[in-house]
Amino acid sequence: MRISRSGIVTRKKFAKLLKDYRERRRFTQEDAAKHLGVSLRTLQNWEIARNMPRGFGLRALVATLEKGRK
Repeated sequence: MRISRSGIVTRKKFAKLLKDYRERRRFTQEDAAKHLGVSLRTLQNWEIARNMPRGFGLRALVATLEKGRK
């Protein structure tokens, strides 16, 4: 899936990508939040494009995605 020509991901696009990824892996929001080490509310906010991950949440998300690539 192409993100954009500039490589910038909007909150809305990120939210859709995250939710689609979680659902393809058959994780509930609760399971995904626990796996990432973030609160359920944080994950929900990411998925409705209220916020984007930063700091610890971003590092946890990147680490999880990197593990999945191996």
